[in-house]
Amino acid sequence: MAAKALDGLVEEALRAFLAWKGASRLVRRQLLQAWLEQLVQVKDELARQLTQETGKPITLARGEVARGESTLQATVEALAAFGEEAVPYDLMAGADGCRAVLRRFPLGPVLAITPFNFPVNLALHKLAPALGAGCSVLWKPCPQAPRTSRLLWESFEAARIQVAAPVHLLQLAPPEPSEAELLAQDPRIAVVSFTGSERVGHHLERVLVGKRPLLELGGNAAVVVDAGVDPAAVARQLAPAAVAGAGQSCSKAQRFYLHRDLWEAFVPAFVAAVKALPVGDPMDPATVVGPLIDEATALRVDEGLDRAVASGATVLLRGPRQGALLPPAILTNVPEADPFQCEEVFSPITVLTPVDTFEEGLERAAATRFGLRASAYSRDQRHLRLAEKRLRAGGVLLNLPPTFRLDAAPFGGVAASGNGFEGPRWALEAFTEGRLIVEGPAL
Repeated sequence: MAAKALDGLVEEALRAFLAWKGASRLVRRQLLQAWLEQLVQVKDELARQLTQETGKPITLARGEVARGESTLQATVEALAAFGEEAVPYDLMAGADGCRAVLRRFPLGPVLAITPFNFPVNLALHKLAPALGAGCSVLWKPCPQAPRTSRLLWESFEAARIQVAAPVHLLQLAPPEPSEAELLAQDPRIAVVSFTGSERVGHHLERVLVGKRPLLELGGNAAVVVDAGVDPAAVARQLAPAAVAGAGQSCSKAQRFYLHRDLWEAFVPAFVAAVKALPVGDPMDPATVVGPLIDEATALRVDEGLDRAVASGATVLLRGPRQGALLPPAILTNVPEADPFQCEEVFSPITVLTPVDTFEEGLERAAATRFGLRASAYSRDQRHLRLAEKRLRAGGVLLNLPPTFRLDAAPFGGVAASGNGFEGPRWALEAFTEGRLIVEGPAL
């Protein structure tokens, strides 16, 4: 897209923002409620398109669209208590006769950049709170799911027309990364909200000046499993967290640190639990593990498995690649410097490592530059409290898999995994700025 056309998109976003920023919470909630009603009408087609374009198994695609409905509903509910907070000046010395409120005001046009692995729900986690906060949005969806993104945008447009909200309030931006970078650097864009790779996210952070970057980046979630838990039950819970949707989740269970006393019971139970998850045609409702996003990605991961084996890794489970379909693989004896240990695999690969103590597991789990999600399983409350302190991540899950997420709750990372929290209430704050309004007695 030519520079003039990009400039026009931003100018339209700015005009929409100026027309929308003064809308009452009632009107903003009406828009999001209308969008929710439109989304419900197209949910079956949206899930079908999602599966056809990304290969996400249809049952998981339907689940994602249902989560998108929950995200919209949670944003509607969060708006009821958002925007103005009384400050108790009457309890503060020196403020006789004063009253004060902390009000939040929208920052301006938002550039939202969303990934392919959850093209509906992760988009709604940005778009709904930004619009609910009073911002306009330029949305750069993933290029891998254009029909899915278009259908989601069309459902919004139907809602916008229904409530007579400003035109160009939500616009689709071009898919090229170079064009998105130009948009991000435009001084009229107030916030850039990005979910994607660590490399791109930190590049954006470097090139953005004078605006707020909200980054939800990658992870390599660790799971520490203590002696004394039920190995079969934990294995059954963790198997889908490791491989469902071909493991294309930033919070997938990737590195397992297992107490040696549990090793002989857990490993065969986990291998059996993973093998029991159906692999294959994403349009089959029974399928849990479908293809990766494209064949080139599957080939790269398959070659990585060969590399790990050549470096000394032991294969506990592996199957032959068929195009973009790569069956789950489970490895042990993987060197710490191997990418499957220290990078984000974003594929159905799991690494199992024995440890002598729970504390050793926590130490090795925390030895990463990432900080999105981490899990610990134990029946010892002292160990769980220790995990809270030692696992540095935006989300620490205790006796739950790292993929466990409720869409109304905060979600975000630290260190190389990003900054800030999504989740409607917290995202509303991220797209706004606070202003303390203090009024004294009339003179």
